[in-house]
Amino acid sequence: MESAFAQTYRPVEIVVLDDGSEDETAELMASYGDKIRYYRQKNQGIAAARTNACRLAKGEYIAFLDDDDLIPPERINLLLTALQENPQAVFSVGDLSIIDDQGKLTGQRWLPENSLGAKENVLFKQGDEAVLWPYVPAVPHTTLFRRADGEKIGWFDQQYRYAAEDKDFFARLGRLGPIVYIPEVVSFYRRGHSSLTKNSLRTYFSQLLLFENHLKSTDPQQHKLRARLKWRILNTLKQMLRSRMAGTGIPGEIPERYLSNALSLLSFSDKINYWLFFGKMLVRKQILGKEVIDTINKNEKGTT
Repeated sequence: MESAFAQTYRPVEIVVLDDGSEDETAELMASYGDKIRYYRQKNQGIAAARTNACRLAKGEYIAFLDDDDLIPPERINLLLTALQENPQAVFSVGDLSIIDDQGKLTGQRWLPENSLGAKENVLFKQGDEAVLWPYVPAVPHTTLFRRADGEKIGWFDQQYRYAAEDKDFFARLGRLGPIVYIPEVVSFYRRGHSSLTKNSLRTYFSQLLLFENHLKSTDPQQHKLRARLKWRILNTLKQMLRSRMAGTGIPGEIPERYLSNALSLLSFSDKINYWLFFGKMLVRKQILGKEVIDTINKNEKGTT
């Protein structure tokens, strides 16, 4: 809250949407008086919370701040200037630095793949591709967009209850036009905070749904992006298999046919790739045991 109050841009309207918290959020928000507008709702999930908060806002532009992250004082000024200089852009996005659970900088930051070393703003003409590849860290706490554009695309999709609602939103927003990236840190993202869900399969399934839905709706002429999305589907399926092999149970909201539905979107060679991976994991489980598998998976994470 203090980092929101410290924004150099004025005027700033601060809307706080409490999605059914069970702590002392209401009492804390009351202490800020008329500096904020506070609303509480029965828990509906993160997509509904973001949508409802946006619809309560009165300003032309919207910037998010989740309750565990921080933003530097120039965040809104930097992003708004980039939009004003690139009026064709549907949203602006900056970089993020990682902080630990104590709020200290870790030295890590998110660097877009093809903007490494960029000294000036970069305009991505294909906005959805920049988000889904990803070339930019298009997440709520690094972006600024026009409220009218959010309304135009129907805000956040509530089928993404646990994760990926933000990537879906900004990818759909990116279909409206270009996006502009600024090579400046506009957010401090906290690692080590409590998660919305402790079941990794919920997160992976939301990501799987994201890649499937956008593969189905992406322009057939976007060949590189479509190939990339198929690659991401395959690797998400592998991550889900790792979790299942490690003993993570499948939540009831994940459909039984999630695997066959996803594989049906892939090429024959990708299907073979998955089943070979399945066989390798099965052999490991039978021969090595769960403790060794967990160690191998940890060492190989991110390399598939």
